[in-house]
Parts: sequence; C-alpha cells; structure tokens
Amino acid sequence: MTGAQVDPLGSGDPATLGRYELLGRLASGGMGRIYLARDAGGHLVAVKTLLAEGVVSDVERRRFTREVGLAQRVDSTFTARVREAAPQAERPWMAIDYIAAPSLSELVRTAGVLPASAVQWLAAGTAEALVTLHREGIIHRDLKPQNILLPLPGPRVIDFGISHANDLTRTSLTLGTIAFTSPEQARGEPSTEASDVYSLGATLFHLALGRPPYRADSDTLGLLAQVQRGQLDLDGLPKELTNLIRPCLAADPAERPVPAEMLARFRQSLAGLPVSQGGGRWLPPRWTDLIGAYERHGRDLARGAGIGVGAPDPGAVRIDQPTGVVPPPGPTLVLPEQREQAERERAEQAARAAREQDQQEKARRARERRREEERTKQQRKERKRAQQEAEQKERERAGQEQRERAEKEAARLRAAEASARRRASRTPAASASAGVPPRTPRPSSGPVPPRPPAPGPVRKKSSVVTWLVVLAVVALAVWLIR
Repeated sequence: MTGAQVDPLGSGDPATLGRYELLGRLASGGMGRIYLARDAGGHLVAVKTLLAEGVVSDVERRRFTREVGLAQRVDSTFTARVREAAPQAERPWMAIDYIAAPSLSELVRTAGVLPASAVQWLAAGTAEALVTLHREGIIHRDLKPQNILLPLPGPRVIDFGISHANDLTRTSLTLGTIAFTSPEQARGEPSTEASDVYSLGATLFHLALGRPPYRADSDTLGLLAQVQRGQLDLDGLPKELTNLIRPCLAADPAERPVPAEMLARFRQSLAGLPVSQGGGRWLPPRWTDLIGAYERHGRDLARGAGIGVGAPDPGAVRIDQPTGVVPPPGPTLVLPEQREQAERERAEQAARAAREQDQQEKARRARERRREEERTKQQRKERKRAQQEAEQKERERAGQEQRERAEKEAARLRAAEASARRRASRTPAASASAGVPPRTPRPSSGPVPPRPPAPGPVRKKSSVVTWLVVLAVVALAVWLIR
C-alpha cells in the first residue's frame, strides 16, 4: 500500500501539543516541523510548529499568529480546516485537518494525465475553494498541483495561510513553483486574485497534458523569463478545455475571469453529464486506485500503524519520499536569513537576466525599425529621382516637338512667300500674251511723275506674306529664349 511517509519522533520532539498526541514527523524544514497527531477521539491532524528547538522571537510569533488568524477565517468543503491553534504557546502550533490523499502533482506523475471531463470536475471544486478564499480577502499566491490534495469526495486546497502575506511569502526558484506562477508575480509585482486564477489555469493545463504551459527546453532562469513575458506553449490542449483554460492564462490580469465566473463556466461545461459529486464517477481507475491506497494508509495511521521503519503494519508498503500529503514547510515557514538572502540573490539574478533579454530584444527591434526606415527613405528617393527623370524627358520631348512644328511652319511660310514672288514676276508677261499693248513712254517734258503702284491684289498679298514670316520668326525667337 502506498501512503505518506511518517518518520518516528526524535529525542527533541514533544510527545504532545495541546490535546493532541504526536505520532510522528510528516515533514521538517529550516525552522519548523509538521507532525502527524491524533486526538482522544482518534481523529488525525497535521500539527504545524513554528520552531522545533530554540526561542521564538517576537517577529516570528507575530507572523505565525497572522498565519493562524487568516487560516481560521476559511471554512470550506474544498480547503483544509484549522481545528485548533496556540500561537502564544511556548512552542506555537496549529492543528489542521490531516487529509489522507495524494497531491495532484503525485497523481499526474504516478498515474498519468486526466481526460477533459475529469479536469472540468476538478476545476469546479478548486474554483469554489478560490471563491471562498477571495471572499475572505485571502489571496493564495502559491496555487499549484503540490498544494491541491485529492480525496475521492473532491479536491482540497491547502497551504493558503501565510501565502497571502507579503512579508511571509518565500517562493523557491524551482521549476515546480515558477511554472505555475503568474507573469506579474514572476516580475515581482503585487499579487491579486487574478494571480490565483492564472495559477489555476496553469494547474489545469498540467492535469490535461502532464506539463506546464511553457516550452520544456528551458532551465530555471529561462522558464522564469518565459513566465514574465507570458510566452505560452499550449500545443496539444484539448479543444473542449480551450475555452475554459485559455482565458485564465491571459497575460493581462484584467482579461482573466474572476473565480465566480470560472466556477459558472466549469459547472456549465459539466451540464448534460451524469451528476456525481465524488471522484469515483470522473476519475480513471489508475487515479482512484492510488487515492484508495492513501485512504487505507490513513486508517492505518489512525490506529498507530505505518509509522517509521519496521512499524507494525503488515499490509503497508512504506515509500521513501514524501508524497506531498502535507506541504513541505519551505513556502509556509520563515526561512533562515542565509536561505532568504540566497533566494533574493537568485531572484535578482533572474530578474537581471530577464531585463537584459528584454533590452536585447528591444535593441533588435529598434535596429530593424531603423533599417526599415532607411529602406523606405531610399525607396522614396529612388521614386522621386525616377519621377524627375521622367518629367525631364517629357519636357525635352515636348520642346523637340514644338521646335519641329515651328521649323515646319517657318518652312511653309518661306515657301508661300517664294510662290507669291514668282506669281508677281510673271504678271507683265502674262498681260503681253493676252494682246494688251505695252505702254509707250511719253516724251519727257518735265519732271517724271511717280510710277503708280502695282495692282492692288498683288501688293496686298505680298504684304500679308511678309508679316506672317516676321511673326513666325519672332515666335521662334521667343520660344528659343524661353
């Protein structure tokens, strides 16, 4: 049988906390531990302690008190309830429902991906948990497959206590966390309800395809840069899930649906399918088998079996790695200063790398714009030069045609004038041939009277021709000067 690893209590561990008997360790972190415990009625709880050893500072106690207060405000079927807490005790502790169920991350890793109908069923329950959290003014900030457990009745969202507090949030720079972080969170901007919606969309995508909605060929910093830019890779997403998941992954938080709207969409997507609240109807057998194994292991733990090596549990098979039934304390407990400083440095390094990549991309786009502007300017110059050359050729052609017309007109006028002179010179001979006797000159008896002018028609025609020639010459001269 598969189940959560529960290690025996150590010499420094208390035997009880409040009214709860400690059975074993579920997880240990830098400054805290999580124990499996049982009350007098046999009910199991996960008890979180701020410190396993040492003195609790005032700052640490205030943070833990704040976590307890926030967690106690939430009462939902789809979340893990806080049963009791003592933040002012010498060793502060908080008892939360122990949910004997695997996380979604373990289910996908062990039993494969889900069909679309099962994803829709899980989405409805998780969206209802977000509606409850946001109604209480709590932003989860770290919603991911590791923080959603799945018993058969439906999903349970865990680890939302301190997740909403800026001064308590410690996001590890790992692929498993960054892959489900919203772009604004990855850029260090304030988280909002829309950030949880994005994380839910990325989680549902993981359930359907077994991978995050980004390219798989990136290291941690490369993935962080993809998340910051909202550079998605949604290849393979089933069509029946596209309209449900794609809006949740919008890069702009304002374009994402609110949880209540998501819940309505998810419920509508289930319309027409058999009504069933439990996962036995929706989940494939390989998932229900693993969930059932966890339930049986939980019953064994309730009677004290299955704890540590050689525990009296003949039917159980102990696994060597934590399964995520209770979240690791890294994101929920205050980390040492050294780890906090290292994480800040890694975050700053990742941010610098992303900024440098963005600057390089902006510089590349600027170079392309400049080259395009130069090409456009050169094309305009070439078009203008071609237009000027065409206009010059048109002017030269028009001038050539005008000169040719002027020369033809001058030649025609010269020919007309020559023809008129020839006609005038032939007039006396024509009169003699017609039998008109030539005039006999009178004897000179005094001054010779002036010769009468030539007949009217001939002189008049000669004068007209002369003026036409003059006008043509003047017109040609004017055109040549222009």
